[in-house]
Amino acid sequence: MKPDGTTDKTRRHLLQTLPVLLGLLLTGCQPGSPPSQPAAAQPTARPDNKPSPPACPICGMPVIREESENFFEATIPNQPPVLLCSAVCAVVYTDRHPEVTRLDVFDYQRRTLVPAQTAFHLYESKLEVRAAMPPVTASFAVRSDAETARKAHSGRVLTWEELRRAIRQTNYYKTSP
Repeated sequence: MKPDGTTDKTRRHLLQTLPVLLGLLLTGCQPGSPPSQPAAAQPTARPDNKPSPPACPICGMPVIREESENFFEATIPNQPPVLLCSAVCAVVYTDRHPEVTRLDVFDYQRRTLVPAQTAFHLYESKLEVRAAMPPVTASFAVRSDAETARKAHSGRVLTWEELRRAIRQTNYYKTSP
């Protein structure tokens, strides 16, 4: 055994393996070989062969409409709608994309999408909201629904602009990717 802890057999094996590894690495760099796609552009399939759910463009979390009780859908003209996993990601996205013409949010009570700008958002409550990222919000089309939830689970009922201001003050917003 050598002072560095290796044996002649180990060194011989490494020297025999090195050309193979270099050959594999250089194969993708040969002229005429097709360029590889970036990982994000490659479609992924789940084991049950269903396509993967869309990922939130801000944090990368999957947005599963059927399981989430707090997601947003942003619309920019001439582009497909973008799903956002949380209020924080919705605020970050709309701040970065002022061209958003419509922002809808899942109504916790009625189980449908409603305009986020006219909804009432229960913020900082103890309400159990499936698939919600902190700070947890639940949105309601009708103020009385939001107030009823607030009485049962605490928190504050905010308009969209109030919610944006509150979220911008959080570390979640300040450290978002």
